[in-house]
Order: sequence, then structure tokens, then C-alpha cells
Amino acid sequence: MTSSTESNSEKQKETIPDDLLEKIRTSVNYCYSCNRCVNVCPLAHLDIFSPRRLINDLAFLSLEQALQNNNVWLCLTCGQCNTYCPMTEGKQGVNIPELILELRKIAKNLDFETEKIEQCETHDGMFPLIARLQADNPQPPDKLDFLRDSGLETVQTGKVAYFVGCLPIMEDVIYRFPVKYIRSAKSIIGLLNEGDITPVVLNEKCCGHDLLWGQADEETFQKLVEYNVKLYRDAGVETIVFGCAEGYKTWKYDYPKYVDDMSFEIIHFTEYLLKNDILEHLRFPQELDITVTYHDACRLGRLGDRLYEPPREIIKRIPGVKLIEMSNIKDDARCCGVSAFSGCNEYTRLLRKRRIEEAANTGAEYLLASCPKCITHFNCYLNEPGLESKPKIKVMDLASFIGELLFLV
Repeated sequence: MTSSTESNSEKQKETIPDDLLEKIRTSVNYCYSCNRCVNVCPLAHLDIFSPRRLINDLAFLSLEQALQNNNVWLCLTCGQCNTYCPMTEGKQGVNIPELILELRKIAKNLDFETEKIEQCETHDGMFPLIARLQADNPQPPDKLDFLRDSGLETVQTGKVAYFVGCLPIMEDVIYRFPVKYIRSAKSIIGLLNEGDITPVVLNEKCCGHDLLWGQADEETFQKLVEYNVKLYRDAGVETIVFGCAEGYKTWKYDYPKYVDDMSFEIIHFTEYLLKNDILEHLRFPQELDITVTYHDACRLGRLGDRLYEPPREIIKRIPGVKLIEMSNIKDDARCCGVSAFSGCNEYTRLLRKRRIEEAANTGAEYLLASCPKCITHFNCYLNEPGLESKPKIKVMDLASFIGELLFLV
């Protein structure tokens, strides 16, 4: 007699689409076990996850057994493995982050995976919950209070828009350490205004990055995609400027898979400033003497357009600001240790510690980045109660750093 548990398991297997299984098989078949992914995987170094072990198990065990043996929710999807995998070529071959996403789509429907998902959630699962509430409500909560009495110029229709994202929500929810997330939004709008550009700023919904990559919740992600794309189309927008690495990557690489005719130009604010010569309009204080180092966020680098030079070019053009590089930069930049507000634990804390120490060893006064998650988790480490020998470095968002220098925020 078949138990109810076995019946449920068989039923779950039957619901796995054939094309999804084929994508997994194809990726697995490209691997020839060279072990380069393990050599660079930050979690493999901590012995809590191994991309090669996952591939091997997928090749020789049942899919269910492979998922039981490997916690796919731990993977940072940082893309370090893809950088060195000789079998990764564009959209073909082995693509571990994409493989992880496909496996998560399957795993979330398996009974034995529920506890793993819950264990990996951070902030009590608040951010995915907020995103789901936004997706299921016709109108999102008003996130644009910060514009009132700010002196910033914005419009509701036009060709150039700025995507605010979840910065106002992070400002309200993450209060344990002194990060002013909304300064980033104000700074970017202010910089655009300095270049005689009045951007469209809309009360959009969450981009959905965490729901897709952290929860594999395609159904809710689809709702967010459709709402946001329609919102910007109806406003006549052609170009959308981003300050957030995750928003940028999600709109540019994930949205086109879920909606037709993604005709927007998706551009990072550093690219936009350089492309439109906005730096020529800026007047920085004359007597600056500041040293900074720059952290390459995974989703702006390895997982995106390898957008390494524009942020550095911006920094180098600020008079009196000197950029000191860390040992591991660009494709080799170390992940902050947390993606999609999941998997924040004593192991990933060690990854943050290592990166902060690497930054502090440059002697720079500031560690700059263009990802709210990186900023959050670096500051989380630096503000731990009882932290001994705290590194003397200040972590800031790049846009906020520029905005403060120009007295825009």
C-alpha cells in the first residue's frame, strides 16, 4: 500500500514540466568535473555548499535525492563559479545561478524543502511578504513621501525615469544601524536635476528580485513585472535609470523573460551620468582629501553587464577623492555573503568579515558600493554589539556619497 507521503511525492514529481527537467539535464551534461567552481565558490570554502557536488548528485541520483543532499537555498547565486567555469558560454553550457533558480522552482513544492526555505529567511521573511502584499493589491503604498518639501524636481510622464525601488521600505524596516537608504534616491534625482533632467518618478511596486531568486515565486513575480512595465509604458518612459544593482539586473535580464516587448533602455546611474556629461555640471568642494575603495556588487558585475568601469570613472573624476583598489575586484570581487535577504547566518557573516577586512586593509576611509543589500550587510557586521577591533571604515552607497559631497542630501 502506498503511503500518503509517497503519493504526495509522486504527485509533486508529475507536476515538474518536461522543459524544466530538460534544462537541468542539459546543464548537468556540460560539466566535466574540473573543480574550478569549487575552488572559487565562497560557500564551498566554508564546506556548506558545493556546486560540483550538486552537479554530480544531479547526474547520478534521482532529482529528489539530489535536492535532499544539497540545500539549494544556501547558494548565494553570486556567479563566481560561472566566471571560471570553462563550460560557461553565454546562455549555453553550465550556468550555476540559473540552474539553482530552476531547482528552487522545483524544490519549493517538495514537502521536505519547506523547513530549509524557512531556515534561510532573514528579517522574519518580511521583505518577501511586503512584495507579495504589493503584488496582490491594486495600488502600492505611497513610497514617495520623501519627495515632499525636498526641493527635487520630478514629473509623472516623460522619457527618462528613475526607479526608486524598495529604498523607502528599507528605510522603515532596517533601523538597527544608521543607514539612510532614501539618501540614495534623493542623490540620484538631485544629480539628474543638476544635469537639467527632470525624471519621471512613479509610485511603482517592488521589482520582485527577492521573490524570484530567493523564493522562486514566479507567479507573484509575474504580477509585479506586468504592473511595473505597464506603469512605465503608460507614462511614456523610454529610459529607466537605476541606482540599485538588483533592480537593474532584474529589469534588464529577468523582466524580458516574463513580458513581451521590453523596449525600455535600462541603465545604471553611473552610466547615465557619464553618457550625458552630467559631471560637467557639478561643482564639488575645492579642498577634498578623501580615500575610498569600491565594492563590485555581484548583480552589477558578474551577473549583469560587468559594469565595472563607470562607477570607478565617476569616483576618479571627483577632485580630491582617491580610489584605492582592494585585492579582489571586478570578476574576482568577493560577495557580501547575502542575496535576496536569505541565508544570513554565521557562515555568511564570515564572508562579510573577510570583505570588510579586505577593504579596511587598503587604508581607505570609505567603502562604497551600488547595492542596498551589500550596504545593509556590511553595516550589519560593523554595527554588531560587542564587535572587537572594529575596522575603521565607513560603508556608504556611491550615490549617497556623491550627494553628500554636493550637499544634495
